[in-house]
Amino acid sequence: MCSIFLYLVTEVLLGKGMSRREYIFEKLLSILPGFRGYRKKEYVREDDKLVREYLVKVLTEAVRDLEDAIANIAEYDFKTAELFDNTLRDLRTVADKIRWAEHGYSPHFNIVKVREEDLAKMRDIDSSLVENVEKIRDFVSDIKKESLLKNPVRDKVQNLVKLLDDVKVKLVEREKVLKGWSLG
Repeated sequence: MCSIFLYLVTEVLLGKGMSRREYIFEKLLSILPGFRGYRKKEYVREDDKLVREYLVKVLTEAVRDLEDAIANIAEYDFKTAELFDNTLRDLRTVADKIRWAEHGYSPHFNIVKVREEDLAKMRDIDSSLVENVEKIRDFVSDIKKESLLKNPVRDKVQNLVKLLDDVKVKLVEREKVLKGWSLG
């Protein structure tokens, strides 16, 4: 074990190319006691960041589609366009909340630590967020298509608001997990 450790440390310090160095460092972390759990948490944190980036990307697409739909709707139903404009503000707010949401990282001296079970709960919440956000994107895309045909879409405002409310509830759950509050 000691000779493996020395070999790996030597390889990391001397380096034989960046990819080999990273591979050896990963190997070192998996062999040393206590580092395996640390590395697993880091992977979960990286996944969390990637999920949030994906959610923001999907919501940004929905924002663009809703902006286009509002422009189309304003040509034939200004009151409905105003209703969707209010919803657009909520959609942008939700995207910003996800973009700047706390992530699964807590510094060493932080009072509330993000435990591995909490990261697993966050993964479940993020999974449902992905589903909800994709529903929003698809729903807004349909509204855009309907607006191009100049079909009435006023009845869809409440459905979009409901979808946004579902995402807001999940964001609150996510925040509670990160702050160590129970989800009772």
